[in-house]
Amino acid sequence: MNKIKFALPPPFCQLGGLVVLYFLCRLLFVTVNVSEFSFSSVADSLQLYLYGLRFDLSAIFLTNIFYILCYLIPAPFVINRYYQLFLKTVFIGFNSFSLLLNCVDIAYFPYVHKRLSGDAILFVTGEKGDDFLKMLPRILAENWFICIFFAGIVFLLFKVYHLGRNKYPLLNPSFKVYAKASLVFILAAGVSILGIRGGFQKKPLNIIHASEMVEVQNMAIVLNTPFTLIKTFNKKTLHEADYFPASVLNDCDKGLHFPKANVVSTTKQNVVIIIVESLSQNYISFFNGKGKTPFLDSLFSNSLVFSNSFANAKQSIQGIPAVLSSIPSLQEDAFIFSHYSANKITSVANLLKREGYNSSFFHGGGNGTMGFDSYSKLSGFDAYYGRDEYDNDGDFDGNWGIWDEPFLKFMASKLSEMPQPFVSTVFTLNTHHPFTVPPQYTKRFRQEGHPILGCVQYADYALSEFFKQAKESKWYDNTLFIITADHTGPKLDDSGTDVLDDYRVPIVFFKPDGSLKGISEKIANQIDILPSAMHLLNYPHAYYSQGKDLFSDACANFAVNYNSGIYQYIDSTYCYQFDGQKMIVFYNWKNDSGFKKNLSTQKLSSEIKKSDAELKKFIQVFNGTMINNKMSLEISNKPSKKLATLDETK
Repeated sequence: MNKIKFALPPPFCQLGGLVVLYFLCRLLFVTVNVSEFSFSSVADSLQLYLYGLRFDLSAIFLTNIFYILCYLIPAPFVINRYYQLFLKTVFIGFNSFSLLLNCVDIAYFPYVHKRLSGDAILFVTGEKGDDFLKMLPRILAENWFICIFFAGIVFLLFKVYHLGRNKYPLLNPSFKVYAKASLVFILAAGVSILGIRGGFQKKPLNIIHASEMVEVQNMAIVLNTPFTLIKTFNKKTLHEADYFPASVLNDCDKGLHFPKANVVSTTKQNVVIIIVESLSQNYISFFNGKGKTPFLDSLFSNSLVFSNSFANAKQSIQGIPAVLSSIPSLQEDAFIFSHYSANKITSVANLLKREGYNSSFFHGGGNGTMGFDSYSKLSGFDAYYGRDEYDNDGDFDGNWGIWDEPFLKFMASKLSEMPQPFVSTVFTLNTHHPFTVPPQYTKRFRQEGHPILGCVQYADYALSEFFKQAKESKWYDNTLFIITADHTGPKLDDSGTDVLDDYRVPIVFFKPDGSLKGISEKIANQIDILPSAMHLLNYPHAYYSQGKDLFSDACANFAVNYNSGIYQYIDSTYCYQFDGQKMIVFYNWKNDSGFKKNLSTQKLSSEIKKSDAELKKFIQVFNGTMINNKMSLEISNKPSKKLATLDETK
């Protein structure tokens, strides 16, 4: 008993076991979500697991540093059985929770295409609404196999705890023993810090480093959920970017929009913006998608359709401000719950309010869901209509809110009661997990393949009923309709990952008089909707928006997305990814639809420089206006540099 064995300390034996458990979680994560990733060979997939080890070790040391130091602290009480019970509780408790997070992401990942980040805590606390808690029983039932897997992982965790347990750091309180135990403690602290940092590099390991190891679409494989949550927890501030001197930026870069020449007032046309939950282009048969959408196909055939149109983000809470306020999502936290949520912002509601418009926001979910009611007030909407205002839970879908068909009819009736002109938006519900339709339509809206396709059929029908009712109203003929989505939905099959398809949503403008018709291949994204609507209404005032007017050729058109620290820039030919410091990849998406040929190492300097400059200007303006609360400015109607509109150049 007096002889101390200084083999590998027990906590490090246990941490070795945790590495295996993290590997098992990653294995199931990839197996369940394999269609979301892209592998060129078995060797490549094995390499992803090897890269993941570095992030796993960092997360394991981060979550176990307290346990390691408490276990190895050179003090007599460490062998006390109550203290050992305390250590066991710490080890099992911290690691059970960490492994649970990895398991949760197996089911959650298909909806956001990234590992959980810090703002996910708001679902649990209720700050993003109580839908999560209401849906939890159904989610658990549908993912029963993950629950069983987690139970097995916890069982193994108890086994892991007993690895090396016969070796205590302090068995005989002598000076020599204390000295050796102290040395082990110091070395263990050093190794733990090194493990947390992820190596000897200058900067500690962070989410962004995953992009240096693998393609962006495979980043989630090498990362793990405890790591991403810890790295993004309470991360709410942006930093000023100074890529270019202010003198280099023109009005297009600065997001300054000016009225067309000789325009003195709006056309007083109503505006109805329809945002369909998770409506990917791949679901719409008009875009050669796999869904059955006869009404939307007919409507789009008589509309102006932007075929290369993209969402700015992957979550509803980010998509709604992008559509209605031209706010791109270039930070980890969604704007609504970010440090800057009290900023003054531009929106279709507050811009048109000064022109005498009434405004309303419709969403059939529970009031408070995702903070949409708060956002509607911040952005200047006069009225908010949610589940409470609908006031008939006989039409409750049992999950998220009111079924789309009755709620859209409710909206049409309310619009008929409103004085004109008005601007109104609706965000639908039912093209969403758990992918159900009203019981009376179960047989009618059934399609082979992914269950969301049946929901898309139902949404198409609900919209047709809305338009049928709207056509009978006095306001219909004098209305501009805009149809889009909040973000894309889940992939339909295992055919692989297309970087652009992850963001392709419809952006469509429709007027009942048929004056807007055709297909444009111009690059469009959600933040372009607001300035484009202002153009069509002949809005007579200057305003701020980082979106581009799709009806003008004055500014270059491009789309920008952001996910897990990676900025993505898309123009008419190229797709450029940037991690805030350096280029990741550069693709010619027009000629390389599979994104197989990374051109970042080839001599395309002028194209790369152009993409890099446009994206950096965009980031610089976004960060600056968000930090300094300048997204809603009183701007002179005179541009600093004349920008010809499309109308003026014809």
